[in-house]
Amino acid sequence: MELSEQQQKAVEHIGSALVVAGAGSGKTRALTAKVAYLIENGYQPENILAITFTNKAADEMKRRLVELTGLPAQRFPWVRTYHSACYQILRTHCRLLGFDVPLQIYSMYHQQKLITEITIAFNIDKKYTNAIRTAISNAKNSGNPMAYIDTCRRLGPFRLVDIYNRYEKELFERNAVDFDNILMLARNLLRDHKSVRDDYRAHFSYILVDEYQDSNNLQEELTRLLLGNGNLFCVGDDWQAIYGFRGSNVDHFLSFEKNFKAAKIFRMEQNFRSADEIVSTANKLIQYNPDRMDKTCFSDKDGGCIETGHFFSDAEEADWVIGNMIALNRKGISFDQMGILYRTKFCSFPFEQALRARGIYYRMLGDRGFFERREVLDINSYLAAAVFEKDDASFERVINTPKRGIGPKMIEQLNSYRLDGDGLQGAVRRAVTKKMLKPKIHESLVSLLSLIDDVRDMKPDGAIRTILDRIDYYGHLKAYSKTDRDYTARTENIEQLIFAGSKYDNLLDYIEEAALIREDRAEEEEENTDRGVSLSTIHASKGLEYHVVFVVGCEENLLPHWKAMESEDELQEERRLMYVAMTRAEKFLFLSSADYRKGQFNRASRFLDEIL
Repeated sequence: MELSEQQQKAVEHIGSALVVAGAGSGKTRALTAKVAYLIENGYQPENILAITFTNKAADEMKRRLVELTGLPAQRFPWVRTYHSACYQILRTHCRLLGFDVPLQIYSMYHQQKLITEITIAFNIDKKYTNAIRTAISNAKNSGNPMAYIDTCRRLGPFRLVDIYNRYEKELFERNAVDFDNILMLARNLLRDHKSVRDDYRAHFSYILVDEYQDSNNLQEELTRLLLGNGNLFCVGDDWQAIYGFRGSNVDHFLSFEKNFKAAKIFRMEQNFRSADEIVSTANKLIQYNPDRMDKTCFSDKDGGCIETGHFFSDAEEADWVIGNMIALNRKGISFDQMGILYRTKFCSFPFEQALRARGIYYRMLGDRGFFERREVLDINSYLAAAVFEKDDASFERVINTPKRGIGPKMIEQLNSYRLDGDGLQGAVRRAVTKKMLKPKIHESLVSLLSLIDDVRDMKPDGAIRTILDRIDYYGHLKAYSKTDRDYTARTENIEQLIFAGSKYDNLLDYIEEAALIREDRAEEEEENTDRGVSLSTIHASKGLEYHVVFVVGCEENLLPHWKAMESEDELQEERRLMYVAMTRAEKFLFLSSADYRKGQFNRASRFLDEIL
């Protein structure tokens, strides 16, 4: 693998190190080369923990390592995300925490259902459901839930601590963990059980962490708990730290030298993506952030074009953007190489209207993850119900999908047949065995239970095909699809689901991996949607690149967002967000603002003043 001089020095250093990698500087390339170098120098791949922030990045790193080393992918079991790595630890030792095997990971869908049940039980208005789920997630990721809840502002006419405790009790009784529990419970295991901690410290000869600027307090604590010998190699860019709103703490990155005194700092400053005009302009912007690690980013590419536009309304702004797109397309640049980026989702509307009016196809990134789509949820719920008999959310979803004449009243009746420790499925099995139901309902439920029992020991792809056939799911899909195009897109999703299932030997492994995929939304949309102009929030665009980028809505109260205006730390994060948006562009960068948007007037963003 060819490396720049900067990359080579970082790769060959043994011991703790921080690589301060500018945008487009090839940090993933350096990280992969580092693992290959370690293996060449006697380190066993099974003893190297390489943490990435998305499953797609982990898969890509494994693919590159297979090419570089000639070793099979199975030799890299610890190239994973934080959540995936911690789940491997948790599933092995969960009995120490009082859980049984297999442990179920609750998806976003399961979480939402459970929190809704609890709010109903507490007689809390359903409008608080999302705020409660976010607060619980933030509490866990803080590493100290009770302390976080004590300082959390009041959400409504109830005590958050009561909701949190009930939620955790329900999860434990269902032998389940949610996404955030995975990290917190793995931390508890490593912190409180010395023998477990010592075993993993002895096992990992080297720990590498990608996107280190995005790690939160809990992830930082986990890294320290696993680090036995000081061989820590972290890569990231504090200039691109944009996830403070969900708990990441850039201070871990900024204070690395102080926390790891023997560490060496490397800087990768050459941008291989963007033209130098774009790199220089982005550098100029980020200099306004006082809290940053210094580096001088540059590019050997030239010919970059930066243009700004200011308009009265967002409709005029949209016309300008689409006009520029059409002009560039006539010069040979395809629409799928163009991206429109904005701070907040509502900004997309005038651009969607303008694109439709001109007949230009577009796609929305970072909206709904693949495993959250209706048809995917339906089929995966059948599989989950087969593996986890107490998974009420999955069983309740499939009990009337497709229609079997089982509405809310019948479900209420079925729930009345529960005994202590039963799930809904257990109650249904009892009702069927004792023939307590009307013949038509009885026959439908016998058929459903038979299907669930039949697929339990099948391989995932075979199980999916069996479900599709036995319940005529394609007929059901046709009935609720809005258009032929919608139906085609949904059937393609199912084909993708079958392909995903074919990679696993059993349902449990498949369900666990599917539940762990929460970080990859932008990439999933990138792979599974027809090509066209990309519309995306700036947050969802991180890691992507386009030949042409339009950063729209560059106004005060929007970018920077009004919520960040009173805090210097949050204002710096907004500036980093602008930096990320600008450095997605390879050659053409357009920045625009409008006086009038969504019924209010705003002046142009201070960030435009800082770069012009």
